[in-house]
Amino acid sequence: MNVIGYVGFVAVSVGIAASVRWVDPPVLSHLSRRIGLASRKGWAIALVALLWVFLPILAGAAISEALAWVFGGAVACVGFYLATVAVSSWDEYRLLERVPYVSPEEVRASGPNPLVATAGVPTPLTNEQITEFQTPFTGRPAVHTRWLIQRQETLGFRDVWRNSFEGSRSAEFELGGGVVRVTPGRHRVFNTREHTFTVDLDGHVPEPAATYLETHPELPSPGSSDDTLRIVEEYVPSDEVVTVVGSVVQSDDPEVARIDSAPVDALLGTHGDNSERADGKPEAVLIRGNPDEARTALHQRVYWLGRLGIALILVGQFVSFWFSSASLVLLVEDVVVLFVEFVSAVMDFLPLV
Repeated sequence: MNVIGYVGFVAVSVGIAASVRWVDPPVLSHLSRRIGLASRKGWAIALVALLWVFLPILAGAAISEALAWVFGGAVACVGFYLATVAVSSWDEYRLLERVPYVSPEEVRASGPNPLVATAGVPTPLTNEQITEFQTPFTGRPAVHTRWLIQRQETLGFRDVWRNSFEGSRSAEFELGGGVVRVTPGRHRVFNTREHTFTVDLDGHVPEPAATYLETHPELPSPGSSDDTLRIVEEYVPSDEVVTVVGSVVQSDDPEVARIDSAPVDALLGTHGDNSERADGKPEAVLIRGNPDEARTALHQRVYWLGRLGIALILVGQFVSFWFSSASLVLLVEDVVVLFVEFVSAVMDFLPLV
């Protein structure tokens, strides 16, 4: 019964998670973009989390004791989320730790270090580029913006916000008075600022949000309905120091170096689908703040969140076992049964291949 209940709960949970992907695709897309993991890796981590959370059932916890193991499972799930955020930043942290920092004036494509970290206050290439140097809905100065539009809907007796649209805007910019240019793209960004506001489509929609909505047919335009939208902008400010990490290549101008991407061999794959170019190379990394602030932000994200996540995973499971009738002896017995059944199924299948 323990094995059947365990498999059943895991299967139902996977089914519910899969249904969210079809019913509300932007939810998982936004989560993948925010955490920074490719969707397949995210699903693998989610499956591991479910297998871990429902272990008390396999160990003999009764359904009547659901309050204990559900609470413990919720704590463990928070831990898995924090640990995943930490893991997703490990590549960039490791990359920033090992590359040398050079000032923009010292960045050279023919230099001894083709992979560098540099920093400065971004400036646009031309005055006509000022629109790209702003967040699309509020006009705040930014070199990179990820935005999300949520639509207010009524679910039963309460109002909820459902993800409807998402996108990004990235601008090419210069550092050091023009000696370094950074290619625009779907950068991995850290330590960003965030701004959230709501608009009523049948009321006054402030600029530049009104213009942006009107010039993009795929988005709801002002006056098209009486819907209420919540808009979230996550951005890297262009009026503050930004640290850039990536590979240096020579631009068309011999006096200007360009930071174009991050090397594939330096990132082990925790960068998500949202930070990958069409040629498969990951984009350069942008971090708000000077190099010391950037290292501190990534260190906290990797080590502080990672340790807290692992602690919550273990504490959640401890609570589930301590306040229920779950037994480690039963858990070992059921794991052995599952392993034997799996091996037996594999042996039965081999003659058919």
